[in-house]
Amino acid sequence: MARTVAVAPGGVPRVDLLPRSEIERREREALTAVWVRICLLAVLLAAVLIGGAFVWNLFAQQRLSAEQDRSQQLIGQIAALSDVSKALATESELQSFRADAMGSDFAWSGILDKVRASLPAGASLTGFALTPGASPAATSGEDATQKESAAKKALGLTGTLTIDSPTAVDLGSYVRSLRGVTGVLSADANATTSGASAVGRFTYKVDITFDQTVYSGRFAEEAKK
Repeated sequence: MARTVAVAPGGVPRVDLLPRSEIERREREALTAVWVRICLLAVLLAAVLIGGAFVWNLFAQQRLSAEQDRSQQLIGQIAALSDVSKALATESELQSFRADAMGSDFAWSGILDKVRASLPAGASLTGFALTPGASPAATSGEDATQKESAAKKALGLTGTLTIDSPTAVDLGSYVRSLRGVTGVLSADANATTSGASAVGRFTYKVDITFDQTVYSGRFAEEAKK
């Protein structure tokens, strides 16, 4: 291929006498040198990354070793406190056992005060035979209102009251009023044992059942602490 030589006016004429093959060889060498530099930079970058990863791994291994040593120290401290943990576990078990065993705990004075307050004028409570019912059922997750509602429907104390009066008592009317007393689940006249106990005195038997709102619940509260 013919090449056109540009001649600058007023300058010295120059002619490029290098053959085309030599020019292409030099261009290839220059391109090869560029690629060699790129490869060297890539190798250097890879070496830096590998070195950084090695240093980071070494640092991570040191941290892991330190944490393992710390874990061993903590395990040793926990082992030293195993007796305390066993004692706390035993205490928790005993509290749970007491809560189950004493779930039907109640205050006699509070129960009897409810009955005495409902007695007709002149009548007195002279005896009672009451037996606690089952412990309250577990009501985890329920709020106070739901627990109280469940306690009002559950069977608590049940038994018989003995009432003495100097005058005849309208037992049916009294039993109906007794059913309205807070904590009383049911009340019925025990006609088979009612009658005069002495001249001018009358003794009455009343079958009564209290709901579980009469239970104190104090042992269950202690078990939750």
